Amino acid sequence: MSTEVIEIVKWKSKPGVLDRDVVEAAAALVPDLQAVGGFISKTLYSGGGEWVDVYHWETVADAERSNERMAQKTSLLKLLSLVQPETVSISVLSQA
Repeated sequence: MSTEVIEIVKWKSKPGVLDRDVVEAAAALVPDLQAVGGFISKTLYSGGGEWVDVYHWETVADAERSNERMAQKTSLLKLLSLVQPETVSISVLSQA
């Protein structure tokens, strides 16, 4: 029996950042995420400069390790350049 694990990442974009730039930067993460292990999929949501990215992982450990493994990837650094760092929150949840 598999347990679904989601990682919810919330943030606000910096003032003046275009939505399309965030969407493109978030989409560019996928190839790197596929290489870190355990990644299943992700979906991006937005509203009024607020963003929520929901990632699906095979295990909690995969989700937790992904942050370290992605830390120096160009794709993540590009997305982070569009984000207000103090607004970032990350939660990892498993199916009850």
